[in-house]
Amino acid sequence: MTDNSELWSEAIGRPVNRVEGSDKVTGRARYAADTNLPDVQHAVMVQSTVSHGRVTRDSLIAATDRARSAPGVTGVLSPLNCPALHTLPADLTWDLPLERRPPLSDLTVQHRGQHLALVVADTLENAQYAASLMDLTYDELPALLTARDVLDGPSHEDSGPIVRSGVYQPDHFVKLEEEKLQDHRGPADEPIDGVKVTARYTTPENAHYPIELASTIARWDGDHLTVHDTTRWIAGERQTLATYLGIPVDNIRIIAPLVGGAFGSKSFMWMHVVLCAVAARMTGRAVKLVLPRAQMFTSTGHRPPTEQHLSLVADAQTRLTSIEHHTLTETSTIAHFCEPTGLSTRFLYQSPRMVVSHSVARVHRPTPCFMRGPGEAPGLFALEVAMDELAHALGVDPLQLRITNYAAADQASGRPWSEAHLLECYRQGADRFGWEHRPHQPRSLRRDGVLVGWGMATATYPGRRMPAGCRVHTRTDGTVEFSSATHEVGTGVRTVMTQIAADSTGLQLPQVVFYSGDSDFPTAPYSGASQTTAAVGSAVFAAGLEWKRRLLEYLVADRDSPCSGFELSALDIRAGYVVSAHADRPVSTVATLLAAADSGLLDHLTFTSSSGGAPEDGPMSQSFGAHFCEVEVDEELGRASVTRWVAAMDCGRVINPKLARSQVVGGITFGLGMALLEDMPYDPGTGHALGEYYVPTHADVPSFDITFVDGADTHLTEFGARGVGEIGICGVPAAVANAVFHATGRRLRDLPITIENLLSPFSETHQDRSS
Repeated sequence: MTDNSELWSEAIGRPVNRVEGSDKVTGRARYAADTNLPDVQHAVMVQSTVSHGRVTRDSLIAATDRARSAPGVTGVLSPLNCPALHTLPADLTWDLPLERRPPLSDLTVQHRGQHLALVVADTLENAQYAASLMDLTYDELPALLTARDVLDGPSHEDSGPIVRSGVYQPDHFVKLEEEKLQDHRGPADEPIDGVKVTARYTTPENAHYPIELASTIARWDGDHLTVHDTTRWIAGERQTLATYLGIPVDNIRIIAPLVGGAFGSKSFMWMHVVLCAVAARMTGRAVKLVLPRAQMFTSTGHRPPTEQHLSLVADAQTRLTSIEHHTLTETSTIAHFCEPTGLSTRFLYQSPRMVVSHSVARVHRPTPCFMRGPGEAPGLFALEVAMDELAHALGVDPLQLRITNYAAADQASGRPWSEAHLLECYRQGADRFGWEHRPHQPRSLRRDGVLVGWGMATATYPGRRMPAGCRVHTRTDGTVEFSSATHEVGTGVRTVMTQIAADSTGLQLPQVVFYSGDSDFPTAPYSGASQTTAAVGSAVFAAGLEWKRRLLEYLVADRDSPCSGFELSALDIRAGYVVSAHADRPVSTVATLLAAADSGLLDHLTFTSSSGGAPEDGPMSQSFGAHFCEVEVDEELGRASVTRWVAAMDCGRVINPKLARSQVVGGITFGLGMALLEDMPYDPGTGHALGEYYVPTHADVPSFDITFVDGADTHLTEFGARGVGEIGICGVPAAVANAVFHATGRRLRDLPITIENLLSPFSETHQDRSS
């Protein structure tokens, strides 16, 4: 057969443009809020203005009357008239951030921004006006607003199964029982000898701040509910809604065509969704609810603040002899979530002694949840700055200290890594950055009158995979449609799935289509934990192979087929052609064969398949990387600017280099905001938000040099890929903080790094405390 590398080139590994890219840039793309339904009503949420207490019944009655008398109002939903909603079962709430208390179930207030009423009107303006009339009064109670308030105050017992108080220590991270949040291995006591670094690190509350606001449109048709929503967990939202409403899961359809960013805020079903569905049933009309930006901060989760205490001990050979990492973080009084900052610490560096713990305080704040790089983003800030401090105290290069303490296997389980190229990431990143020219002494580099610093940090994130399904439908024009109830959250899922489908079937990219965002499709896991490519991709890959097998078996068995009598093992499909190892040219095109096929073959090529989760034995799948950055610090202005960034990543086989690079750049930019800008300040007495929330802009973005170490992880997936979504942010804040130390000599252990941290003149009091 004549070789033509361009004709037979694989789709996987090519920098293919997004399949929905043209629609997005031309405005044809449609999101949940763009859905047009006839006679739709508009809803506006009324929220609590206090952090703890009880809204008075009289004020709620009076406020409801005022709102109902406003122009165009068709309904007001409140605790006074909301139908009783069912409580979620323990398996959905005990280790997931789904709220135990149904919304509008009583008059108590557990946090500022708690939903107290939903106003529905014929126009958005009328709904907003009516909602503004609902001034409420409260019997206010003292509020515990920080973990320290709870920890340092009088002890509290849980007040009940729904609303809880006090501090607790969860055993593991969500449903992942092997990812322990309490872990003690090795000797009981810390070594006496050696160089020791002990410090406290803090990270503030971070907001998700996606471009697309949380939007829901609910419509009832008899006992069947259709919800258009900005969700990235269709299956979970469907189950949660069915439980709250007490109706069969099959009576609910969730449609999420495109999701305009999420970062965790759309991973779970929030309370406004069920209230929108209840309002639609109450009014008998379709109801549309779009949360304004201000309500996004209190209604769709956030990254909780953390207080982390690290202690590292190293011997004379610069080998770690002890690691301790203790975390205090927060959740609400009505839901569970633990920011798992110590998970990476358990395996990243070799140490004979390892102690990790997490304590969670229940505060009168909204429920936190996953945010891009949950655990790893704040946890690696503390660990990687501590490693930098230890390197400085030992008088060794920070990169060399990490190489010396490299862990060749997962210490927590004892299992080897399936594919691990962290050392190669270190080497490539350092070479591309020019790390060998870094002077050890801080304040040694200057450029144009400002200080220059170089910093680095390790990145890591698990390779995860959950069960998923995929449907295949073959059309007479030769197009093969794949579909799964997964989500396009702006990361290029549809594009990557199209590439996987093309290679597994042997078809060309224009011959396959991938659909997502509908609960009528086979079920898929939530789009989070950097697992969609591995999870849904495995289902698509298996479906594509099955489609190819079915077609080739049919062609061999069909007497009228040009392949009749051929050996099945000698046939293949490549680039849309049926080819034979015994022929020097293609036998036929798939499109030609399908155009002549009868309905029986097309039905045979239309089916549903599934794939399982990650293997439970054998090696561990984990992604790694290395960040190197340069900062300029102008002490006269108190400004730190990140000017150059080099990242080397090991994420398994890269399906689409263009999309993968974009993901890493986005993650790094996210991390720059976390390091230098992002904070949610609150009044310490009332819990009211103060000031604005700053995020990086184009002016804050450095030049990027992103490279991937290509090592196929065929233990996790047949096509060798792991997820790319979250590893980009992991380690970024630490690399920035370490570079600032190298530039200024100031060891900054609290995020974000502010003007006040950098403006004051340098003095000996700013020297690294571990020196």
